[in-house]
Amino acid sequence: MSNNKVINLSSKKTKNDLEKFLRPQWSWKTFIFIISLFLLLTLVSIDLKINFITLFSNSLEYFGDIFSRMLPPDFSNFNLLIFSMIETIEIAILGTFIAIILSIPLALLSARNIAPNILIFFIARIITVFFRAIPEFIIAMILVIAIGFGAMPGVLALGIHTMGFLAKFYAEDIEHINKGPVEALESSGASKRQIISFAIIPQIIPSFVANNLYILDRNIRMATMLGIVGAGGIGYELQSAFRMFEYPKVSAIIIIIFVTIFIIDNISSYIRSKIR
Repeated sequence: MSNNKVINLSSKKTKNDLEKFLRPQWSWKTFIFIISLFLLLTLVSIDLKINFITLFSNSLEYFGDIFSRMLPPDFSNFNLLIFSMIETIEIAILGTFIAIILSIPLALLSARNIAPNILIFFIARIITVFFRAIPEFIIAMILVIAIGFGAMPGVLALGIHTMGFLAKFYAEDIEHINKGPVEALESSGASKRQIISFAIIPQIIPSFVANNLYILDRNIRMATMLGIVGAGGIGYELQSAFRMFEYPKVSAIIIIIFVTIFIIDNISSYIRSKIR
């Protein structure tokens, strides 16, 4: 009987603990945080002169009108659009390749645990942040002015900007490696190059591949937009269609972009799942 009593008390305690866990843990701090956040968003909306009620009521009518003009999609220039989409993918691939090549030495210099000294570490970090901070659009616009329209500004804009992201990703991966192999090689008198080759690189290869695939996936999306500023690819066709009010052609381009991104995203996800 005592055993049954213990079991009942234990089950009751477990039930009480579960109910306590599932019960929302509201406090005055949470309440103040929510109110403060709401007030902040309200003040920002007022400062930007945004009326969400008017915005949504007008947008439904406006987008409905635009959407009706986009149907049916115009695929009469299908071959040209496919060629432009292929050019966009090529721009993204070359831009990603340039970013990888440039970011590897930058990552080795900006990783805290293997940087030659603190001065080089800070300089490399500043360079990494600088290139991440400048949007591709601004870089592409500068390059279009400097070297003219075409694919080259798009390639360089993607390469320069995403170099900062990849260098940051690589440096963080290097900083979080297992120190055991590194210390073992150091104790045996291995050189810096040998430590990087045999203790660091093997540990970061899976994340290296995953990060590169992510950046390539991202760059394909961005390359479609860089064409709007004259940096080549299907973005240029999209801008031309909008400018000429050829809405059926716009919808055709959007469909091609969506299908391409969907296929590449699934391929990228499959590859990443295999290397984990």
